[in-house]
Amino acid sequence: MKALGIRAGEIGAQLIDAASPSDVGDNQVLLKTLYTGICGTDRGITSGQLKFARPQAGSDFLIMGHEGLAKVQKVGRMVKTIEEGEIVVPMVRRPGNCLQCRIGRQDNCDDGDFVEAGIRGKDGFMREYFLDEERFLVRVNGNSIGRLAVLTEPLKNVVKSFDVYRTVSRRSIAQCDDGSFDCRRVTVAGGGPIGILFAMIFKSYGFDVQLFDRNDHLGKLDRISKRLGIGFKISEGTGLPPDLMEGFDVFVDTTGSPSVIGKGLEGLAHNGRMILFGTSTGGSYPLTGDAIISLIEKNVTIMGTVDGSKSHYIEALTYLSSWKEMFPGALEDMITQEAAPQDSIAALNTKVPGEIKRVIKWS
Repeated sequence: MKALGIRAGEIGAQLIDAASPSDVGDNQVLLKTLYTGICGTDRGITSGQLKFARPQAGSDFLIMGHEGLAKVQKVGRMVKTIEEGEIVVPMVRRPGNCLQCRIGRQDNCDDGDFVEAGIRGKDGFMREYFLDEERFLVRVNGNSIGRLAVLTEPLKNVVKSFDVYRTVSRRSIAQCDDGSFDCRRVTVAGGGPIGILFAMIFKSYGFDVQLFDRNDHLGKLDRISKRLGIGFKISEGTGLPPDLMEGFDVFVDTTGSPSVIGKGLEGLAHNGRMILFGTSTGGSYPLTGDAIISLIEKNVTIMGTVDGSKSHYIEALTYLSSWKEMFPGALEDMITQEAAPQDSIAALNTKVPGEIKRVIKWS
């Protein structure tokens, strides 16, 4: 069967003939891949920048793909909750043995002893068929959202982040005096899929949301922003747009740029919250003593989050279903390219102008 991935010690993705899955175990499910998404993590792996990426034990080739959507072909005799013909989303991170992992919260792993499908220590979903355990599969109820369900994996990260945001927001009143959130300003840095999904989740709760990016090839971000009813700005260099420099209650960074994060911190209002999600391997920004005093005096909260639990996957599917009606066309506009596996090798190495979310269609 066809599979996409990278060989240990080499740069660049390859399409190979991989071994087909063997017999289905008692608690296993045989899955036929429908779609996989491509994101910055995949490109970080193919470029060799993500040093933690590794094949699973006994292999020198990592089958990539952590954003998946698949159809159930066959179930083991002990499988109780999943049936043949159903559509499912496979989970990425698989637990180790720490307390967090043992209670299903491997997204908060205490010791880093976990594997992640398509990233580190476990083959991913960029292949025609794969076997998985029932407990790591999330059912997609109904067919109303179709291929949009491939956005479940990136969205579950946002859902988990919003969960953390609500937890830390208990330190002060987050609502307006009428109980709504429309007086609270949210600035989202980065117009990739994660940035757009962050904008969606805050907008769906009534926040005043502004999104910015360094460019807007083909005007797609402007169009999506109009569908969401949010503001969109173009930034210059590594800074913030001039009219978004200060006074926001929440700053969400999906760029990983130290200068964007630093300027975002400076612009936070009293009791402001910053969500850090983006990652970068370079850059710097000075943190002065006066800046630290300001953060303390303003009661600023900084939170970094990664991954999500099974409950966040389930919530993500609920959001996708509701947003399809709430923001007509916005989710569809996010998927800007679709191609077969053999035509997706270059896309794993380089993002093309105008791309927001590229997906691979397997069947």
